[in-house]
Amino acid sequence: MKYVAPLSDMEVQTLTDMQHCHPSRRARMRAHGLLLSHQGFSMRRIAAVYQVSRYAVAEWLERWQSAGLVGLYDHPRSGRPPRLTPEEQPKVDQYLQEHPKDLKQVVHLLEQATQKRVRTKTINRLIKKNRYVWKRLRKTPAKSPEPAHYQRAQARIADWQARERAGEGDLWDFDASGLCVEPCMPSAWPPIGHTWELPQSSQNPRLNV
Repeated sequence: MKYVAPLSDMEVQTLTDMQHCHPSRRARMRAHGLLLSHQGFSMRRIAAVYQVSRYAVAEWLERWQSAGLVGLYDHPRSGRPPRLTPEEQPKVDQYLQEHPKDLKQVVHLLEQATQKRVRTKTINRLIKKNRYVWKRLRKTPAKSPEPAHYQRAQARIADWQARERAGEGDLWDFDASGLCVEPCMPSAWPPIGHTWELPQSSQNPRLNV
């Protein structure tokens, strides 16, 4: 019959503290199992207390004998393998560039290419890991302003601001309300630090009020 090697008073106190205070249930169970073995409980009785096999209790004793207190902790685990292989994951970025607003379409294209059906939550976790962020698109003018006109307007605004600082008057900014036949600005998945721009249609201008 196999038992734990005789424990010192300090080891008994350490295992008792571990049994009562450690956040891991399995670590508490192993510490208590060693204390029971120290008290003369057989491996079969300890296994019956925790509903585990006798071989599991034997492993607890061996890990304590070889590694001490560290042997009672769980080793890091790799977890479930990823649904998409490293070769398939770049396809998510490719399809997201084509459909930055619709993860369902990304899932559909991915299923056609890999014959694998994944959930949108899986795609969501993957693109967040790849530093994508969900934010609104930015509306841009349909045509870029003429450089000469733009610079002239910038110079005029700068002159007005300088006059205000000199005390010649007050400069007021007004925000206009208006009507627009285009829908509200949608959101998409651009990489962090990048903003998707949506050109404004020149055929449906905003009607300021």
